[in-house]
Amino acid sequence: MIDSPSRCPSSPLAHVVYALCGHGRGHSSRARAVAEALRPRGHRVSFAADTPAADRLSEAGAVYRVPGLRQVLRRNRVRMLATARANLDLTWRSPEIIAEAARWLERVGADVVVADHEPFVGRAAASVGVPVVALSHQLVLTEARPRAPLRHLPAALGTALGIGILAPPGPAAQVVPSFFFPPPRAGSDAVFVPPILRNDVLAARSRAGGRLLVYVNEGDGMTPLLDALAEVRVPADVYGLDPDMEAPEGVRLRAPSRAGFLADLAACRAVVATAGFTLLSEALHLGKPVLALPNAGFFEQTVNALALRDQGRGEAVFGDLTAKALRGFLDRAEAYRRGATSDGAVGREQAADAIERVLGIAPRCAVPEPLAEAA
Repeated sequence: MIDSPSRCPSSPLAHVVYALCGHGRGHSSRARAVAEALRPRGHRVSFAADTPAADRLSEAGAVYRVPGLRQVLRRNRVRMLATARANLDLTWRSPEIIAEAARWLERVGADVVVADHEPFVGRAAASVGVPVVALSHQLVLTEARPRAPLRHLPAALGTALGIGILAPPGPAAQVVPSFFFPPPRAGSDAVFVPPILRNDVLAARSRAGGRLLVYVNEGDGMTPLLDALAEVRVPADVYGLDPDMEAPEGVRLRAPSRAGFLADLAACRAVVATAGFTLLSEALHLGKPVLALPNAGFFEQTVNALALRDQGRGEAVFGDLTAKALRGFLDRAEAYRRGATSDGAVGREQAADAIERVLGIAPRCAVPEPLAEAA
């Protein structure tokens, strides 16, 4: 059993608002997992997000729709100037957005806000005296010292600036989920925890099928990826591209689907994907070999890809994927395969403990009973 509320003593109800970045499947997946850890402990959880995360979470709880900043990607690269232009209007309107969110927090009686790479609700909470827990893998870049070659310094500085803009002021606690643990920065009080995974991911049973699982977080300019799949002639299920576009033989362009994506992930031969933290964590939990394609200019993804490679769990391609690189990865993929992990619930329970400490509740369930190892 994944949720075991009987192992936790009853607690006074608290209203936890989880505010998250609206784009990328990882933030909404993490929000759902934290809610799955907190609700059996007796807490109410609501969400605050922009589309599409607000739509994904609408069946998981009450959602306050808050405008979200946009990141412009083209051909797997962050476009800084285009991103700045895309967010000018929201930046101008930020005082009214924060004021409206503050009124909502007071109206719903929020006891704590968890801010996951979302810029407005955490600031609204601070303005009305509601404590904030900053919870984000991106914090690994500001609260630790991950390894990366010097050539990535410009991306590192730009990403650190972005995190500083998005981070809530004066959080009561900082929680950093991660599958790698670089040395912490001097003076940091951040709590590092293993990846935070959903119930359905924990319940999934991994098997090695014959198809690749391919995911990109932005389809613009990603035709070299399809060209490589066509040349290597490897069957693949591809998410993130337009399902109506023409695909090579054996390649299925999939529409967004949480259940469908997880089924394809659990059954795939290997994963080829942009280097977002949550998908890498899910793939590693299920023991899958991974070929990471980090977004250029997005330093967190660079760090994730390097950590994956350093752990001997996969490879990374910086730039367009070529047929030669894909073929070489597939030839070596079995060396990266592992058995599925049995302790995937630890991270979310430790995150729930950190949130409860801010609420004045002593940690109770930091290490849950291990799950049976997936076949």
